[in-house]
Order: sequence, then C-alpha cells, then structure tokens
Amino acid sequence: MTRPRTGPLRKVQDVSLARTSLVTFQLHGPGETDEAGGASLLAVYQDASGGGLALVADDRGLMIDPSAAPDGTVRIVVAVEAASGAVARVGGVRCTVRDDHGADLAVLSGAAAGEATPDPVHLLGECYRRRGEWRFREIGYGLADDAAITRELGPGAADHHHRRRAAALTRPAEPDRPAEPDRAAPSPPATEARPVRALPPPNLDAARIAGERTARGPVSLEVAVDLSGSMIRYARLRKSALHALAGFARREMAAGDLLTSVAFADRAAILVSPVDVRKLRRVTDRPSRDVGGGTQLSPAVQLLMELRPRGPVKYGARALMVITDVALGDDPRRLGTLLRKAAYDSVHLVVPAPEGPVYLRDRDPLRHAAVHHFADADQLGLIYGAVFAAMTGQRLEHR
Repeated sequence: MTRPRTGPLRKVQDVSLARTSLVTFQLHGPGETDEAGGASLLAVYQDASGGGLALVADDRGLMIDPSAAPDGTVRIVVAVEAASGAVARVGGVRCTVRDDHGADLAVLSGAAAGEATPDPVHLLGECYRRRGEWRFREIGYGLADDAAITRELGPGAADHHHRRRAAALTRPAEPDRPAEPDRAAPSPPATEARPVRALPPPNLDAARIAGERTARGPVSLEVAVDLSGSMIRYARLRKSALHALAGFARREMAAGDLLTSVAFADRAAILVSPVDVRKLRRVTDRPSRDVGGGTQLSPAVQLLMELRPRGPVKYGARALMVITDVALGDDPRRLGTLLRKAAYDSVHLVVPAPEGPVYLRDRDPLRHAAVHHFADADQLGLIYGAVFAAMTGQRLEHR
C-alpha cells in the first residue's frame, strides 16, 4: 500500500488521477459546533458547455469515481460552502484529496481552503479531463453571491446553496437534554468519508431511473455487438452486463420497453429477439449462427430493422447502441443510408476503455454518435441504464 504523505502540498496544479478509480475529498474543520454553522463540501459535474449534470453535497466527505460520472462530464468542480456567513468565519477548514489507497494527492489548507475568503462559497479545485485522462488542480477563489455561483457552477448549485442557507437560518434550536452515552450510536470517525446518495451509482444494482418520464409510449433499444476477433475477449463481460440489466429493468423500466440485440462481424445474427426488457431472461453472447470474421455494421442494422415488431405500437424513442472497438469496414455511403432509414433518435458507440479516444472522420456516418467507454461489466451495465434513461427523458442516479 502506498504510504500517505503528510503536510500540505504546495501549488497543486496538475495531479494525475490515472492510478486511482476513487478520489476522496475529506473535509476537516470545526464542524457544526462553530458559530458560523459549519461548512460542507459541494461537487458539481459539468459538461463541455459548463452546464451542470449532477450535484452532490455532504458535511464531511465526498467519494468521487470520475469514470462513473454522468455521460458528457468533462469537469467536476469541488467547493466548500459555509452554512451561514463567510467561509473565513468557519475557521480551520482543510480539505484532503486522497486516492483509493489512502495516499494524499493534495492537502488544501489556509488560503487554498478559504481561510481569508469573505464569500459564502470557496472553489477548492476541479477534476478535469486532458487527453483522455482525469487530473486534479487547485482553484482557490470565492463566489460572492447567487449570480457568481450560477455563473461558475450553474443554477442548480445556486438553488442548493439558497435552500441550505435558508434552512440554517430557520433551523430551531434543540432543547437541552441529558446525554445518554449508553444508548447513543457511536459517531463515525472524523477521517471517514461517507458515500453520498446523489453520487453516480457504481453499478446497476445501486441505480435507479429518476425524474418524470417524458417519452410518449414505450422505448426501444437496439444493440449491435461486434464479435470480430478483437472483441472476443469481452464476451464474459458483456454477458455479465446483460445479467445486471435484467434485474435493473424489472425494477425500473415500463411495460413494453423493448431490447433487441444482434451480433455482427461480416454477417449478422440474432442474440436477443425483441423482448420486453422487464422480461429479459435468456442472456447470451453466442449468436444464432456464425457471423464470419470481418467487421461490418451494415448487416446488423439491416437485421435490427427486420426484427422490429409489426403493429400499431408507436415508440417514444428508438436508439442504436454499438459495442465495438470502432474498427469498422463498412462502405460509408451504404451505412449512412441504412442509419437514415432506421431513423434512430440517438446512436451510441460503446468502446472498451483500452482503445482510448475515438476519432471519427468528418464524413463518417457515426460521427454524431455519443461515445461511451467501459472497462468492466459494471460500467457497461451503467451505459445500458443511462441510454434507457435518456430515451425516456429521465436520468440515472444512485438509489
């Protein structure tokens, strides 16, 4: 195990997070006994435009897995906020950033932690993506009001901060009562960070679909699985992800929501015939017939269209999910024609993490596809859940 470092680390600007899957932000300070009402940590997941995708908060610690962040996240901003007054009034605030071995990546204290900040919110630092890798750097300045909070962190953060301050001002004082040491539950140790409910779920077992469903009618997810030689090694992983999807769907999806899956190489064959995803039972990665040895997506799209149920049902959304390493050998014009004919509302490229960033040419028919990376079955399962949630107009979150 890596031995934790001690003492503050100066000028934290470019800390690689490549060797850790979990980053813990641990808040140390006087807590709720302070006259200012204590401080808490706030993390905002942002997309490339600066829009907020998710927000989590806790008065002691946050555990963040950047690889499990909501789709589209490019930046995770972490701030400390005072329950009332200025961050400087809280006094003694210190934030330790640790990896999943317990080693200190950064210790933010003094001015870096808002010691002199006259504002109610102080930006500690951010996890950000650079060349496909997550990194951390210190920020170190305050946000004076709701306008500044909205500008830097989005309206969701401003709303959260406003509600928290209102609660701090209206919270009634608890009457004095004798302590009951024998019956009181032990307090968690000061160094333990608590998982926060709103953090991205680690797997589908811990996930739910939240928000109002806006899709008019059932949704249909059509999956094309690349079974060419370079993708064979992911067979067990893909099967495990489908097992997880089966349990998730029974709990979270609506009647009539469909899943169809086909395998492809230079030919296509059925893996899962169209099925109400809540009734998914037969999980396999073995196609109904041999699919050859090339990498042609076009036969898969053609077969998926042929498998679509006939009848009066109108689907609220239809998506294509392609699990591949993107080494496709299709004629671009033919594939583009098929994709337009298939009329998907969205297309998702799901690529093994070792393949790194995906670069598609300007005329590639998949150039507008959303790209997702997975390294294990849990991450692949979460992609299934996130795509279903996007089709229904909802979101995937920790339950």
